[in-house]
Amino acid sequence: MVHLPRPTGCQIQLGSPDPLWEWHIPTDALFLSEGARRKLRLEKDVPPTMAAFAAHIPPDCLPSLHELLEGVLSGASGPMLELVYPFDDLLVRAGLLIVERNNEGRAVRGVGQYSVSETLAYRPSVTTGAVTPDTGYWQCSLTERTIRMDSRCCALLGYADPRPMVISPEQWRQRLHPEEGIASNCRYQLTLELPQWGDSIEDVLRIRLENGEYARFALHGTVLERDADGHARELAGSLQRIDATSAPARDSSQDAGRLLLAINAAGDGLWDWDAATDEVYYSPRYLSMLGYTAEQFAGDLETWKKKIHPDDIHKIVPPQAALVESPRYGDSFECTYRLMRADGTWAWILGRGYVTHRDANGRATRLVGLHTDITTTQGDRAKLEDLVRNDALTGLRSRTFFNMEVERIEQNHIRPVSVIACDVNGLKLINDYLGHATGDTLLADTALLLRRSLRATDCIARMGGDEFTILLPSCPEETALKILFELQRTFEEHNSAPDTMPLLLAFGCASVKSADMPLSRTLVEADREMLRQKHAQRGAAHEKIKEWIERNKNVTVCLEDCRYI
Repeated sequence: MVHLPRPTGCQIQLGSPDPLWEWHIPTDALFLSEGARRKLRLEKDVPPTMAAFAAHIPPDCLPSLHELLEGVLSGASGPMLELVYPFDDLLVRAGLLIVERNNEGRAVRGVGQYSVSETLAYRPSVTTGAVTPDTGYWQCSLTERTIRMDSRCCALLGYADPRPMVISPEQWRQRLHPEEGIASNCRYQLTLELPQWGDSIEDVLRIRLENGEYARFALHGTVLERDADGHARELAGSLQRIDATSAPARDSSQDAGRLLLAINAAGDGLWDWDAATDEVYYSPRYLSMLGYTAEQFAGDLETWKKKIHPDDIHKIVPPQAALVESPRYGDSFECTYRLMRADGTWAWILGRGYVTHRDANGRATRLVGLHTDITTTQGDRAKLEDLVRNDALTGLRSRTFFNMEVERIEQNHIRPVSVIACDVNGLKLINDYLGHATGDTLLADTALLLRRSLRATDCIARMGGDEFTILLPSCPEETALKILFELQRTFEEHNSAPDTMPLLLAFGCASVKSADMPLSRTLVEADREMLRQKHAQRGAAHEKIKEWIERNKNVTVCLEDCRYI
């Protein structure tokens, strides 16, 4: 990676392979990282200002984008914004976080990250008509127990005088439909308590309005900050009303803001299935990723079935029908299959869904989920499923597969279950001084050593970065502690060779005997124990790695850098 000098005051690393950007609003100066320039195909002509960048966006899209931006720049809509817009022949999703404001509260500096679709399958039709604020933005502090809602959120909830306001989590829960509260708490628990379960929350909720009626909303949230134990402290996101009665009927081609806001409120395609009537809500993003309009893709289950590839329909539809009929088959599913686009080509889809409600007989009455386009040029189903289920770097199981395995264990009431959480000490130090290729080799070696002491039935997953988790079904605590001892001895033997780069892990072990205790709590306990050990060992581990690097690579290592504290 080439480390370019940063301009005065620029906070992002311009040589980063990640697609980062920074905007200095008073001067309109725009800084793009190496990854952003590559993703946007701007290596030869880097726009120095936001005005020059906007020249790549269709003019008819700019008024609505400017309106959305103004809410964040002025502070009226909070500090965060996500936008989707055409850029040359690409479709760009840009996240923006305001990090500096002047004395008047006006934004001075913002930073963000891009994600890019290589082919523009859909272009929003944008005009300059009046915009109904169908999406609001919120920020939640779990330490202060406050939720700050912008004026758009308040308007969506039916307040007569929609001004920004602060409410408590308890007040928010009181607004949820009685059937939503417990289920949503369970779905969010792992995300809020464990970073390896991701930082994003997507859901469809029924929320009570000021007039006492309930309306359906799409909720999107992102964890902004975690404490030393990995627990979420700050979240922010959007709230979008999605039920058909949310506004008077109008010509969608004349409502630019509504369409852009709908796309900007959700990343993947969102669906909401009423299993009693087989009516299905398909979000604008769901339709746009396949190239359909709402008129071309009717809101029912049969329309979706007709679009499934003939070779895939028998592996997709019957299992989901069985899941609807009885909780014996679980309350969630994940699958990959082909779905026909509007142009007749096939898109590979990663489908995920879960049951939110069942009737007194156990039959599912409502399911919600997400569709993600994971199409590859090969179109090889086996490769796609391998990508979803396995970690490409280490060959271990992926976080997605791990989540599925946890769900399977819970559905089958398997007990006892033990969990061993692992974390590689000093990986950032090695990446910074020896390069990411060396760090990747260290992670691959970690995977090989972890496998040595485990059974074929045990699930070892790389949860992300330097974190691994081992799932031991039908394994009591006594056996798990013996396995942990063998793992520690394996790594000690590996590190005893003088010329071997130190591979130092922190471990945490926890077990559950009773089905009354959710496995999610055991995962949290194992992770907390691992973090305690990691913090206790960090100083000694860094000293060992420093000594090895300086002795073998003739490099001076500085541990005083705040990145290693």
